[in-house]
Amino acid sequence: MKRCCGRWPALFLLMLWLTPVAASPAASSDAVVLIVSSETGGSYEAVVTALREGLAAEHPLATIKSIQADAVGASQPTNAQIVVTVGSVAATAVRQHAPPVPVLNAFIPRDTYLELGQKHPAAGQASAIFMDQPVPRQIALIAEALPDKRILALIYGPRTSALASEITVAAQRDGFDVRAAPIGSDRELYRAMERTLSQPAILIAVPDRDVYNSHTIQNILLTSYRYRSPLIGFSPAYVRAGALLAIYSTPEQIGRQAAEAVSDALNGLELPPPAYPVRFEVGINTTVGRSLGIRLDPAEQIAERIRNREARR
Repeated sequence: MKRCCGRWPALFLLMLWLTPVAASPAASSDAVVLIVSSETGGSYEAVVTALREGLAAEHPLATIKSIQADAVGASQPTNAQIVVTVGSVAATAVRQHAPPVPVLNAFIPRDTYLELGQKHPAAGQASAIFMDQPVPRQIALIAEALPDKRILALIYGPRTSALASEITVAAQRDGFDVRAAPIGSDRELYRAMERTLSQPAILIAVPDRDVYNSHTIQNILLTSYRYRSPLIGFSPAYVRAGALLAIYSTPEQIGRQAAEAVSDALNGLELPPPAYPVRFEVGINTTVGRSLGIRLDPAEQIAERIRNREARR
């Protein structure tokens, strides 16, 4: 009897280990999330890493699987509760297969998401976190960083005409004078810059690869500098190249926002509507500022003023 009783603690611990414990939705062990990435490495990998870390913190027992876009269809598990795409290539690949589960498209340009449309069996089951910034935030950057500059220049091609109209309306509502120049090809670029920058202005870059690309950006920067008209970019790469300012969201910030949306979905909520990034950064090229005689507040101060603007709306 003494020997039998001595074995009870070990048996009790074994039974305790094997006994299922009721779990909250956030700790569900059968949740499967499939991440489909457009590419490996770089910004895409940064989004995926932040997404994985955010989900692991809220759903430590969930299974998170990752594949590349070219493996969609062959490798896609059928038991995934939600699919997250990272980048435009992945979003396109998943859309073609239309999985019968919620799909969150992260790190995708707004225009690309709208072009893809929704090929999904249930309304509200597809959403996105865009990589570009909302127009009011871009205008707020100029208003907060350069309050004495009230003339904006805008050069755009056919693919960004709707965006250019949106920028023009928002800027005029904020008291800016907007000089807009539509062009059909980059051959018309220099003449458009002469026309819009005849009086020093703030040139706003738009994500139009027919206008702003690796072949044109250096000439754009040199010409705008010659006209004493700083360029406002939309990525840190633009600031490094010579733009005075840029407002952007980092891949890590977009990955965190995606993790929050997926976490809510695993807890039984619907995906939020397609949205711009919540978190953002301001980049400043102080060398360009000094060369143009422009004094700027620290980037974080400007960013905080923009956040306060958005909170008051």
